[in-house]
Amino acid sequence: MQTKVRTRYVAWRVLHGLLRDLATRINSGYRPDIIIAVAKGGLIPARILVDLLGVEEMGLIEVKFYKGVGEAREKPYVTFTALPPIDGKKLLVVDDIADSGRTLQVVADVLSRFKYMDLRFATLYVKPWSTIMPDYYGEIVEEWIVFPWEICEATGEGVRLEGIDVEDVLNYCVEKTGTH
Repeated sequence: MQTKVRTRYVAWRVLHGLLRDLATRINSGYRPDIIIAVAKGGLIPARILVDLLGVEEMGLIEVKFYKGVGEAREKPYVTFTALPPIDGKKLLVVDDIADSGRTLQVVADVLSRFKYMDLRFATLYVKPWSTIMPDYYGEIVEEWIVFPWEICEATGEGVRLEGIDVEDVLNYCVEKTGTH
């Protein structure tokens, strides 16, 4: 199966550059008490931002929305939350990308039950049609972004990655997961 969605692979060094830039912008006017990762895509960026921003507490909200590359469910839904006490705290919600904005809206709805002091959003990428524009983001894009932590998933769905030896990736994925 060959996925016909326009894609872009983003390497680790590019991601670290984006995250350093985001951290600099966030630090220039905001000091979150807690970073909340939107799983799965926001886990790794959130963890890196915890270090770059010197934030001690981290939470997690897992939201399911996409069934595959470019294929969304009818609506996103929360499957799991793990949050420290957030009342009276400044929160930074981190996800990999704001595509439709619906995932971030679901997270905002979950958090609306609490009495936090301030809530802001940060994403590596945002689509121009997103209904929510994150307070901090790295770049506006239109293509489907493939991150290094999801290469096996993407290539297993038929995504072609420019500049990467796909045979090596497929062999690695088969070796590690038994699938391709």
